[in-house]
Amino acid sequence: MPTSVDPARLKLTPGAGAGGVLIGFGCLDCRVKVFGPATFCQSCSSEKLKPVEFSARGSLFSYTTVRVPPAGWPGPVPYILGEVELPEGPHVLAEIIECRPSDLTIGGAMELTILAIRGPESDQEWAVYKWRPATAAPPDGKAN
Repeated sequence: MPTSVDPARLKLTPGAGAGGVLIGFGCLDCRVKVFGPATFCQSCSSEKLKPVEFSARGSLFSYTTVRVPPAGWPGPVPYILGEVELPEGPHVLAEIIECRPSDLTIGGAMELTILAIRGPESDQEWAVYKWRPATAAPPDGKAN
């Protein structure tokens, strides 16, 4: 099984293949939720936080085509970087895959996908999170 590229943001789920859920914290005082690690609330500064698992679906808030990647980028270039707004409130940046920029619409449904990749200088397999356009409604008809 691959190792999460960022265990503070991506919790892997056991089972066949790479699966996982995005995680963060929710404020018990003001109810704001943040993606990733936090020691205090970004909204009200409260230290009363609880761990939260986020939905695997959201809507496309913004995107751009990256032609000059950051150092160490392991994937193809150019690539699409998208900002997806989750139903719980946080925005999550990640690569958008399985589409062209012309296929994307602001507000369009996106779904989380977890991929296993190998680093260029290692045999270690890493699980990374990415977005792709949602192809169908979840079985219960609700966003996860």
